[in-house]
Amino acid sequence: MPAASSGPPADTVARSLRASLRHHLAIVVLAIVALPAGALAYSLMAEKQYTATAKLLFRDPGFDQKLFGSQILAPSADPAREAATNLGLVSLDTVAQRTAGAIEGRRLTAAQIRDKVSIAAQGQSNVVAVSATDTSPDFAVQLANTLTSQYIAFRRDADRTKLREAVGLLRSQLKALTQRQRDGREGRSLRLQVEQLRVLAALQTGNAERVQPARTPRSPSSPKIARNVILALIIGVLLGVGLPLLLDRLDRRLRDRDEAESLLGRPVLGVVPESDALRADHGDALHLEGMEAEAFRTLRANLRYYDVDRDLRSLLITSAAPGDGKSTVARYLAATAAAAGVRAVLVEADLRRPTLRELYPLLPSEGLAEILTDQVPLTETIQQIPVSIAGAPTGRALDVIGAGMAPPNPTDLLESVSMRTILAELQVRYDFVVVDSSPVTIVPDSIPILNQVSGVLVVMRESKTTKVDARRLRDQLAHLGVAPLGLVMNGSEPVERGYDGYYSYAPSGSNGSASDNGSRLSRGVRRELRRAQSGHDEPAAS
Repeated sequence: MPAASSGPPADTVARSLRASLRHHLAIVVLAIVALPAGALAYSLMAEKQYTATAKLLFRDPGFDQKLFGSQILAPSADPAREAATNLGLVSLDTVAQRTAGAIEGRRLTAAQIRDKVSIAAQGQSNVVAVSATDTSPDFAVQLANTLTSQYIAFRRDADRTKLREAVGLLRSQLKALTQRQRDGREGRSLRLQVEQLRVLAALQTGNAERVQPARTPRSPSSPKIARNVILALIIGVLLGVGLPLLLDRLDRRLRDRDEAESLLGRPVLGVVPESDALRADHGDALHLEGMEAEAFRTLRANLRYYDVDRDLRSLLITSAAPGDGKSTVARYLAATAAAAGVRAVLVEADLRRPTLRELYPLLPSEGLAEILTDQVPLTETIQQIPVSIAGAPTGRALDVIGAGMAPPNPTDLLESVSMRTILAELQVRYDFVVVDSSPVTIVPDSIPILNQVSGVLVVMRESKTTKVDARRLRDQLAHLGVAPLGLVMNGSEPVERGYDGYYSYAPSGSNGSASDNGSRLSRGVRRELRRAQSGHDEPAAS
C-alpha cells in the first residue's frame, strides 16, 4: 500500500516558487542586486578604520612565597572569578582616565577612550587582548600600548599602596611597644615584617605584564569589502526568495494560472492580454487587433476542440466578481466566431449592469428585458455590429441582443418560460450563442440559465480575482450541479513572441495543455491557427 503523501508534489512547489518570483520580479532584483551594490558602495565610501592589539598576561609571580616561604597576598581560589576580575579591572574608568592623560598629540576624554578600545579574554587562558581602533594606524598602536602600560602601572601602584599601608600599621604597633618589648622577640618580629613588606612593595608588578605590544596594522579592519558584499548577497537572496513567498501568502489575489486551475478544478482554456484596445471599442464596429485577436482565436479553438464530440452551440460566460472582464470576453469571443463566418449572436443577459449601449450607442434601446415582457418581438431587437480585424473590415457582422431597460425583477424574467423559449429559438437560428450573464456569486440572475446552455465559461482576472471569490464560485457551481468547461484568465501579461509575430498566450500546465485532453486540444489549436493564417474557416459549430 503506498504511503500517504505528506505534502504537495515537488514540481507543484517548484512552479509555485517560480510563479512567486516572477510576479515579484522587482523585489527579487532589488534584493539580490541592490543590497550587494549598496553594501559595496557603502564599503568603498566608508572611512577606513585600523585596529591594533596588545596582549596582557595575568599571573602571580609569588614573590612573597619565594622570599618569605608563605603568601602574604593570597590570590583568588577561583580561576574563573580571577579572570573576570582582571578583565573588569582593565575596563575601569580609572584606567581610561590615566590613558587619556598619558596620550600625546590628541586630547581625548575617558569616554572617547572607551569607545575606541575593546577588551576581551582569550579563551580560557589568563591572556587579555586590548584592541584599539582608529582612522590612524599609528595612533591605534599608541592607544593600545598606552592603555596596557597605564593598566600595569595602575595595578602596581595599587598593590604598593596596600603594602605601604601595611608597613605604616606595623610601625605604629612597633611605636606602641615599650622599650623592653621593642628590644625583645615581639619588636624583632615587627621589624622583620616591616622589612619584608618594603622589599615586597619594591618588587610589585601588578601581577600583569604586556606579553605582546601592539604593532602597526597592514590593512584596515573595516570596512571589509568582500565580507560586506557576500553578506549582503546572502541576505539579498534570502529576502529575494522569502519576501515574494510571504507576500503571496498574505496576498489573497490569484496571481498564478496553475493556482486558478487548482482552485476551480478546471483547465485554463484562454489567456486574454491586458489591453486598452479591448476597453476602447465604441461606435458602430467591433475591432479585433492583432495581439488580442490571436488570444480570442486561441480561446475559440480551445473551446471547439476541447471535446470534439460535444455540440457546443451555446455558451454562458460568468465571473467570480464584477470587473473581471466577463462582458469583454463574451463580446470578443462572439465577434471572433462571427469574423470566421460562423452564425453567432451575443445575448446580454446581465440586466443589472449592461455595457453594450455605452460602447455602441446605435444599438436600440429595446432589448432582452423588453422581449421577456412581451413588449417587442425577438427579431426587432437583433442588431448587427460589423467586425474588423487589425483595422480591416471583414465584411461580416455579429448579431447582438442588448439588455434593454433595467427591469425591477431581473431574476424573475431570466427564470421565466419566455427566457427558455428564447434560448431554444436562438440555438436553432444560430451556430453559436454567447450569453453574457451576471456574476453567479453576486446575484442569482444567471442561475436559471446555467442548465439551459451547452456550457459555462468562467472569467477570472489575474491580480484582481481573490482566492475567496474563486472558492465561492467553485462551491456555488458545484452546489448547482454545474461543471464549467474551463477558465479564461483575463488581464495577463504576454509570455513570449509567438505565431506570425503576435504575442502568444498558452494555457498553463507543464506540457502546454489545459487538461488531460491536452494533446487533442493542442492539435485543435494548431489546426485553428493554420486555418486563420490561410484566411479560411469553416462555419462549423463553435
